[in-house]
Amino acid sequence: MIRQIKIKNLGPITRGSFEVKPITLFCGPNNSGKTWAMYSLYYYLNLQHEPSPSLGSLTVFRDMYASLFENSSDYTFSVKEWVSKNGKTFIEQVNRIIHANLPNLFNTPSELFESSYFFLQPDLESLVAELIEKEVNASVSLGRKKIMRLTKKAGHDCIRLIAESDRPPYEIFADRIGCLFLGLGEGRDAFLMPAERNGLHLFFRELSSKRTALLHHASRENIDILELLRDVMQSRYAMPIAHYIDWLNDMQSIQKRGTGDFHPYAEKIKKLVSGSYTVDALTGEITFKPYQKKRDGKSTQRMGLHSTSSAVKSLFGLWFYLENQAKKGDVLMIDEPELNIHPENQRKIARVLAMLVNAGLNVVVSTHSDYIVRELNSLIMLSGDKGQKLREKYGYQKDEVLSHKKIGAYLFDDQKITPFEITPEDGVYATTFDEVIRELNTVNDDIYYSLQESNNG
Repeated sequence: MIRQIKIKNLGPITRGSFEVKPITLFCGPNNSGKTWAMYSLYYYLNLQHEPSPSLGSLTVFRDMYASLFENSSDYTFSVKEWVSKNGKTFIEQVNRIIHANLPNLFNTPSELFESSYFFLQPDLESLVAELIEKEVNASVSLGRKKIMRLTKKAGHDCIRLIAESDRPPYEIFADRIGCLFLGLGEGRDAFLMPAERNGLHLFFRELSSKRTALLHHASRENIDILELLRDVMQSRYAMPIAHYIDWLNDMQSIQKRGTGDFHPYAEKIKKLVSGSYTVDALTGEITFKPYQKKRDGKSTQRMGLHSTSSAVKSLFGLWFYLENQAKKGDVLMIDEPELNIHPENQRKIARVLAMLVNAGLNVVVSTHSDYIVRELNSLIMLSGDKGQKLREKYGYQKDEVLSHKKIGAYLFDDQKITPFEITPEDGVYATTFDEVIRELNTVNDDIYYSLQESNNG
């Protein structure tokens, strides 16, 4: 996956860049562009899941397409040679596609994005090295019809393409090969929990664009099929929010897959909220049952999510995702994980995030929480051999500690993105929080001692 990103004139951000690491932190004040960057990253990571071939307009694969489907049905090419000749053009074309789709991503007029850019900035040598290192064994289909196979042994330079049908649309071919080069066609999924999730957890049925459109048209005497299809396909929300609403409406089918590799971490979320969630297999209704018993010794009853605390509402989506969907290599993105959560539990959330990263999940977080950042600092400082006694003293587990090489942290402020310094000795040197805390302490002390002097007088 290409991890180097550059941003220009996107929302409040005039310039800046960041690198996606196993855990990536976006910090900074409100209205500084963190959500703009996160949503744009989400779109890039989900290019392979777009309903239409997102990369189908790439022209850089025309010669490869002709060699396979016009000249022969079996074509082999060198990764090194192709990237050396076409790599820069390929990245330029992908960046133009992302730029053209920014209005659709944010569901906002295109005039707002005339000078906006979300650039992929890969090191082409590293891109080649990753492609050579991986094994490729994939089949591309159009509906039930197989189009072609892609094969490559790990450590080998050459990729073999084998046609398995008559000449398919070029757009399908370009989209699949483009995702291969971007590292997006390998089952890696990105899942984003928006800051609006509390309300979405309660009203996801009512907010569903598809459901609203169907009900609206069903009330008419004469139904225009073309207008109905257009309304069903078009969302009223930014893409990540629309996807989250659709995900909530699809929970019953997702739940049928059963628990996955990250079930143990879903159990930690249940401990954190002191209760268990349930999604009804027939109705999709979400309920919650607290662990504690009533004063008369009887067990508490299940309650609708609307009757629970804001913290229980906020963490439902994370629990369901870890219980039923997360897999190694995926990217979990959370906008404000501290939402409605007590400081003690914010620290616990930070420890869960660290465990998820160590278990193979990638995490991107936008946060205002000093508690989360400082807890991650502790986990970094405890990662060395000298931290073992301290881990035992304060009850930290080995799978909670973080290598400083796994984390990237960025300050969004003053219309730019600035990387934080990260060291194994100090963790994330997050000056933005220190300055606010220092000012708060100074003001608090001045108020307290001034009043004491006045009372004494």
